Amino acid sequence: MEEAHHHVHFDTAVINDELHDNTIIYQVAANANSITVHLGFLQVKHRYQIELNMPALTLSKSGLNIGDNSCFVVEESKLPNINCKLLEFTTKPIVDADGNEQYNAKVEFFAHKEKLLKEHLFVSGKEDPGIKLHLVLVARVLGRGKGTPMLRDGIHLIAVEDDEESELSDWQGFPKKE
Repeated sequence: MEEAHHHVHFDTAVINDELHDNTIIYQVAANANSITVHLGFLQVKHRYQIELNMPALTLSKSGLNIGDNSCFVVEESKLPNINCKLLEFTTKPIVDADGNEQYNAKVEFFAHKEKLLKEHLFVSGKEDPGIKLHLVLVARVLGRGKGTPMLRDGIHLIAVEDDEESELSDWQGFPKKE
């Protein structure tokens, strides 16, 4: 019998469309100053550093006016979010290879549970508390043994957390029979 060789061929037009590229997706919400950031698939109990490159046009659509001297911090009035931390937020726009202005931010994100995970990050101006931005980070989180996702551009794995159950248990197993 002849061995059949099967090959999958992908159309380059399909690979390069906006739905199948490997970039983080930004979506401006209907209410001002709110941006939803779609991170794609992540893995449970993994800690990631996420580099957000938010287009200046997206931020201006959300009603956020950023000046060169702006400085952003996580709002103190909100409950602290232990699973999502703002590490830095640049306030001078950076021009990308296509000539578009964008603002960069770094966020530490911990995928602490399976399924759909939504983390809210409330950011305000350090000197001007009137400047507010609500970032909603959304990810589909795969459980242990459910596969390894391909991370989108700008998402980097920085740590894998151990299970709390294995740390808390002092049980050594059943004794061996002689």
